Amino acid sequence: MVLQSVFARFRTGFEIAKASFGVLRREKWLLAFPVLYGASWLVGLIGLVGGIVAALFGVGYGMELLEQVTNVAPGSADAAVTVTLVAAAVGFMFVATSIATFFSAALVHAVGTLFTDEPTGIRAGLGGAWESRRTILAWGVVGAAVGLLFRALESQDGLPAQIIRSVAGFAWFAMTFFIVPVIVFQDGSVRDSMRESVGLFRETWGQVGGINLGVGLVLLPPMILTGLAGIGLPVFVLADPWSVLAFTLVPTLLVLGALMVVYQAATGVAKTALYQYAREGTLPPEFDGIDPDTLTRSSGPTGALNQPPNQKSGQI
Repeated sequence: MVLQSVFARFRTGFEIAKASFGVLRREKWLLAFPVLYGASWLVGLIGLVGGIVAALFGVGYGMELLEQVTNVAPGSADAAVTVTLVAAAVGFMFVATSIATFFSAALVHAVGTLFTDEPTGIRAGLGGAWESRRTILAWGVVGAAVGLLFRALESQDGLPAQIIRSVAGFAWFAMTFFIVPVIVFQDGSVRDSMRESVGLFRETWGQVGGINLGVGLVLLPPMILTGLAGIGLPVFVLADPWSVLAFTLVPTLLVLGALMVVYQAATGVAKTALYQYAREGTLPPEFDGIDPDTLTRSSGPTGALNQPPNQKSGQI
């Protein structure tokens, strides 16, 4: 009986994932949000690399001059360079997390508005994310700190370290799966948002697994085939792979990037639909045909039975 319930949860999540692709086919403009994120990330990365190179050159050169004219201890330049690199890593994680959360929030806001049949668009989605900018920036700080912690764990070898990384990775995934919809639609503090996200995940863990499995089964095969055809085969089959990679590398990366855009958008649509049900007990009209009885109706503080009295059923 328990196993049957687990399969029912995953099947429902899989159906939500499939329906999300239908939403994307009809509302292709939703793909603009992950595209904007990718473009912002690329520009930011180029600027960061240039800034780090300039900073390292300036710090190293300046410390060498100080060592020559003062009594600064030898090796201070290396220490200063290390501090610069650590500061750059923290800054990069903060900016990357904040940018990713902002454009994810814009997508979720646009999808949530779409589900309520209200006018929306790219500008409206960006405006909705901007309203939550303070929480998004605070979440960027949390993401940077956790990112550094995971980097420290990755530097450790051995089976215990691998087990800790796996457990910590799943725990972080569970804690943050609904964090963006919670930030957008409830506008609480980071602490309250994380608590709410955990509660929602606890109620819908099976459907979450089905969503990730469904989106992955649709997009993972073409991604693997594209990577093998454009990069894998030339590298492992040809004696001079660059004679082919010169023509296939860029198109392959563009196709993989496009598939990742679809993945991010489809996951955002599915996540927003599941969030709506977990909070309000109804699925959007775009998901007609999915049996809501196979979803878990929450009776706790995060569930539909305790929605605010001024919030109508089906309203995000």
